[in-house]
Amino acid sequence: MATSLLARPIRLLIALCALNVAGLSAQAPGRASNQPVFKAGVELVRLDVRVTDDEGRPIKNLHREDFEVLEDGQSRPIVFFEHLEEPSGTIAEVARRTVASEVSTNQGAARGHLYVLVFDQNHIATGNEQRARIAAEKFLKSRIRPGDRVAAFALPGPGPQVDFTPDVAKVSKELVKVRGALERIGFGALGAMRVHEAYEIVRGNDEILTRVATGLSQASASTDFVGGVVQRTTDDPNVFTRLVQEDARTIVARADEEARRFLLMLADLMHALRNIEGRKSILLFSEGFYTDHLNTDLERAAAAAAQSYSVIYSFDLNAREIDPHQMTPVGHEPYAEIHSRLAPLGTLAAETDGALVNHASSWLDRALSNIADQSQDYYVLGFEPHPDAIKTRGSYRRVKVNVAQSGARVGTRTGYSITSDSTPVDRRRAINGALGSPFPQQSLRVEYTTYVLHGTAPGAQKVLMSLEAELPLAVAGKKDTADVVFAVRDRRDGRVVASGTDVIQLPDASRPAATTGVGTYRVQFDLAAGEYLMRAVVREPGGLVGSADRGFVVQALDRPGVTVSDLILGSIQPSGPPVRASAYASDVLTGALELYGRTPEQVRDVVVKVDLAPLGGSAAVRSTDAELLQVKPKGSSTSREARIELPLEGVPPGQYLARAVVRAGGETVAELVREVAVLQGIRPAAAQNAPAVLRPLDVLSGQVAQRYIVLLRDRTRGARLEAAGVFAASGDWRRVEAALGPAENDTPGDAQALRGLALFARGDYGPAAHKLKAAFETDPKLAAAAFVLGWCYAGSGDDRRAIGAWRNAAMFDPSLVPAHLALADAYVRLSQPSLAAQAVRAGLTALPNSPELLGRLSELQRR
Repeated sequence: MATSLLARPIRLLIALCALNVAGLSAQAPGRASNQPVFKAGVELVRLDVRVTDDEGRPIKNLHREDFEVLEDGQSRPIVFFEHLEEPSGTIAEVARRTVASEVSTNQGAARGHLYVLVFDQNHIATGNEQRARIAAEKFLKSRIRPGDRVAAFALPGPGPQVDFTPDVAKVSKELVKVRGALERIGFGALGAMRVHEAYEIVRGNDEILTRVATGLSQASASTDFVGGVVQRTTDDPNVFTRLVQEDARTIVARADEEARRFLLMLADLMHALRNIEGRKSILLFSEGFYTDHLNTDLERAAAAAAQSYSVIYSFDLNAREIDPHQMTPVGHEPYAEIHSRLAPLGTLAAETDGALVNHASSWLDRALSNIADQSQDYYVLGFEPHPDAIKTRGSYRRVKVNVAQSGARVGTRTGYSITSDSTPVDRRRAINGALGSPFPQQSLRVEYTTYVLHGTAPGAQKVLMSLEAELPLAVAGKKDTADVVFAVRDRRDGRVVASGTDVIQLPDASRPAATTGVGTYRVQFDLAAGEYLMRAVVREPGGLVGSADRGFVVQALDRPGVTVSDLILGSIQPSGPPVRASAYASDVLTGALELYGRTPEQVRDVVVKVDLAPLGGSAAVRSTDAELLQVKPKGSSTSREARIELPLEGVPPGQYLARAVVRAGGETVAELVREVAVLQGIRPAAAQNAPAVLRPLDVLSGQVAQRYIVLLRDRTRGARLEAAGVFAASGDWRRVEAALGPAENDTPGDAQALRGLALFARGDYGPAAHKLKAAFETDPKLAAAAFVLGWCYAGSGDDRRAIGAWRNAAMFDPSLVPAHLALADAYVRLSQPSLAAQAVRAGLTALPNSPELLGRLSELQRR
């Protein structure tokens, strides 16, 4: 049964990311650039900018420094920059590169066009809607591609109300419900006049006022339509004129209300689209309306378009033919009326980088085709808004984008509007929108892969997901995190079979001149054999979202015969199975895979040969036979590990493919491949034994600490402690301290533990260690408590006492991989590599197939 990702948070961060969860990261060198940096918590304004040459072709070689954003004549710093190129090839080809590849990515992912058909029913004359409907149906049938999505709405209803769908037939079927209801004649107390005449009278057009008053006076004199009132006033032209003006104001007020209603509904519609990334082409069919008194409403609609990245293409459905039933000569007035009505449609188009299609009835098909042919190649600029925009949220602020390239034509909207302050509900809405979006979102780069190993539960296999995301840099002194959510669906019926939500600690600067960094996330879950579709979503604190889709197959590893896990390669990143493996040319490429069989005999004579060949080439540059370890029982079956060590000395830098061929009984039972990047040079000394920076929130958001926190929450008693436990489980450490009250009131045990955790969260390591040690003494065999206590000692610089705490944690729970790894790292910092290797071997005694422990041991042996 599918469970809401946000209603049931799951913290599945496992020992795979033990080093990251443990809270260590390499100290980065200082920044050597004045380039604006994408920092956590910055509220970005995003502009989608098209840049073309004189012939309308996209210019694709621009960089951040080529752009300038001006607001109030001042340049705004561009802190986020991305070039989104239109995917090349068919939808199937793009999917193979981005969804079904070894590493799934949202870079170059299929996007398609997002079309929203909007019919302004109250501003389309009866009969004119048929032209738009027929053209729209033809457009849907001939120009909608497999990757496109279409929505259709009639405003106001009744009429089509279809959300984004690839089902063209469904949308076409709904179009027959479109109706035109425009009334060009308005009625007042004295009689009828054209709506356009009413507006002209209110605008002060004396010529039209005189003509309308004369006509109404003559009509009233020949009938008793207005009764005694008209009879008493027809002899006084001034009084009658004032009554005509009053009627005109009444008719204008009704028309204004109708137009205002449409603009509000259009704004609401576009607001609802803001969580779906990408440009939305709003195809607005209308004969226009008057906005003499609706400038604020028009600006509100433009702001909604800006917030949702909507581009409005307005289609003028006005008929230019002479009305044979028009009795009174009106000269140029019909054209003046059309011009007046089209003004707001033109404004909406201009403000959003769209277009007004004049006299569209005569060339609707061609106009729609031109929109479908537009390139989806554009640049994403993220800049810090003007401080005044933060103070006046919701207001529309104008900007101008310049490009430093001769002959370049820039297309973007004319301004932006800052939404209200983000709330947890907004975060959930954004994440849910990304999960349900028709396409992956590309504001943040997201890449991930999966590894399948033998599971422990009957009929289930263990799936490891490894993910990287481009994120803003952490602000010094702050512990901001990004949200990460994933959902796995069974390809057969769409059921959610695995899901989770967690956080990623924002990265520190990883290289000189870095403007963004890479955050990592790893998780484990169980799946039955089958085919699956997965979506992973990452949202940074400022609101940018990235997501990527993955299709993968889980083989049954408990079937008869020899079966094989996925190949896991080591990498220069010491944090578990990598997204993309990499190694220096001076290193030894390490890896491992597991062999499974029903009996020991099945896996005894297996041979595993490993080749390394250039990507796209066939000749191997290195080959080796994997070392086969001892056969071990695994539940009702047996397993055997194959370890790989492939020296890379002399291998030219570049992209390679590691291929492992498994043969049993003279037959090939599996062929496994993984890409690996060979980097030039020698592994930097800083990368081998870097000074560590403790990041407490990494520790507290990890599986081990979460187990401890949940235990405290569930067993605390009393309003004060119960509230503190709930806040701790939600990661709100300031409120934990507030709920606990003065420290002198802490009772031995859980109150001290919660206080210690809160102190640790804000980096107050000495007092945190004191509190947690006191709490640990009341429950001296709790491995998770010892593990966190070790990090308190490490934070205060006492590695010796940290080692003692981690030893206790590993002794109380030998399966606690993070404790073994933390011990090893502490020994390395103390220049005792032999003891570090001993600590890892102790962990392997309890967990002989742990890929992270095996990888760490291999790394230690190479030193």
